[in-house]
Amino acid sequence: MQKFHTPGSDEIARSALQIIPGAAMSNFRKDEDYRPVYMTHGKGARLFDVDGNEYIDYSLSYGPAILGHSNDHIRQALQDQVRRLYTSEVADLEVRAAAKIADHIQSAEMVRFACSGTEANYNALRVARAFTGKDRYVRFNGHYHGGLDNLMGGIVPDARNPIPVAGERPDDLYSQMTHTAGRYSKAFEECYMLEWNDLPALRELLAKRGEDIAAVIMEPTMVNMSGCLPEPGYLAGVRELCTRHGVVLIFDEVLTGFRIGLKGAQGHFGVTPDMTTLAKALGGGVPVSAFCGKLEIMETIASTQVVAGGTYNGHPLAMAAVIATIEELEKNEGAVYDHIRTLGGRLKDGLDELSRKYDQPLLLQGFPAAWTYTFSSKKKLINHQDGLGHGLLMAAKFGGLLKKYGVLTSFRFCTSAAHTQKDVDDALERAEEALKQLDPSTAHEN
Repeated sequence: MQKFHTPGSDEIARSALQIIPGAAMSNFRKDEDYRPVYMTHGKGARLFDVDGNEYIDYSLSYGPAILGHSNDHIRQALQDQVRRLYTSEVADLEVRAAAKIADHIQSAEMVRFACSGTEANYNALRVARAFTGKDRYVRFNGHYHGGLDNLMGGIVPDARNPIPVAGERPDDLYSQMTHTAGRYSKAFEECYMLEWNDLPALRELLAKRGEDIAAVIMEPTMVNMSGCLPEPGYLAGVRELCTRHGVVLIFDEVLTGFRIGLKGAQGHFGVTPDMTTLAKALGGGVPVSAFCGKLEIMETIASTQVVAGGTYNGHPLAMAAVIATIEELEKNEGAVYDHIRTLGGRLKDGLDELSRKYDQPLLLQGFPAAWTYTFSSKKKLINHQDGLGHGLLMAAKFGGLLKKYGVLTSFRFCTSAAHTQKDVDDALERAEEALKQLDPSTAHEN
């Protein structure tokens, strides 16, 4: 099997470097050698680059394309809306789109829209502070909540005083990816950062400092890094602690919302947060996000005049996409999720079998609709600290090889409604070629 050649993308990248820093609009969209692949179009589960290479897409634009690329229903909804109104005005669609979310997300008694997951998360924190009258918040190592100075990255030098500082560690790819120059030097002073799945650590912190803590924000499953699932009773324990100490519990479901099911991770685990942030699959690929929550919390936006605004919030095209996406996901009582889970599970099982065949310590964790890969001699990772070592570096190499053989991922595999059994079979054939080229001895260091 031949690797893909991308001379056309290489030529564009050389031009792009003269006008676009890093040759791409996101640091996460480029290779280490600044050679992104430039796409021309997509259909279903396939993407096509400027050189005519056809890729099986399991990145799905980092998760949003839950229905695949160029979905007929979303495309028609957007075309119809363009003919009616495509400028940012208050439109009836935003009420209908908000109601669609409230129909399924347990915590979404009231809804506000924004344009990105980052915006949704910082708005949720602002509302939580206004509601509680407190300043600080708790977040967790390895969880990603967007690119803001105070929400992205950091390391904790002393677990006894879990206030993060800017920095990176050689054994921690996440800290390297999220470390940035230009961060405000005191950005982390307002937060605490703990290891996830450690209920005693959170219990101790809230007992000592709960009177100053407005919110606990977390991914209800670590779908961005390592795919760690909550240990039995963990989320329910966090819920109880937050209630006891008057702390707003925020679930960042930017990736899990409408991807693992209509009710998101909170529905799957049966634990209802006070607030939820959504994006990615919410709009099927169109830029849109939402922050939502309980009535008494969200009313703070109006009653205390919390500023939560933006020119493109609730944009008619985004609202049309939200409605169209959820309508498709709702059909036949959400039967599309059975398809997604089945094919995602088959791919996961197939990769697991290949890893054993080639003695590769490939560890696959998460939901069938969105699961991550790393390399580890451990059978299970439960938090970020558990996965430190060279496993993520090996995962990055594996992802790069997959891309050269025409399979797109982003440290995780996301399955869409458009994927077929042939996509699974083709992806496994190409993944086998990638696994053959990895040195398993270096992957066992984790």
